[in-house]
Amino acid sequence: MYAIVCFDAPDSGGLRDSHRTAHQEFLQAHAAKIAYGGPLKGRADGPSTGALIVVNCATREEAEAFIAADPYNRAGVYETVEVHAFKQVFPRQ
Repeated sequence: MYAIVCFDAPDSGGLRDSHRTAHQEFLQAHAAKIAYGGPLKGRADGPSTGALIVVNCATREEAEAFIAADPYNRAGVYETVEVHAFKQVFPRQ
């Protein structure tokens, strides 16, 4: 598994809004690969400031290719993207 942590570029809210449908379609098309994910926020009721996506990928390269193809990433919504190997220990599977 890999945890992908993305942080939005400053003032990218408009980009986020205009690419939301394509991003959601991308996630749905790859749902079998996604363990869980969602937006990061500065406060619970605030705007999105990034994303956390945990994916079932065999290699870092596969996880990097996944996030490279995300419409939000391709459109420049994300300023930074980090891919980290991840081991789920809680809750136990």
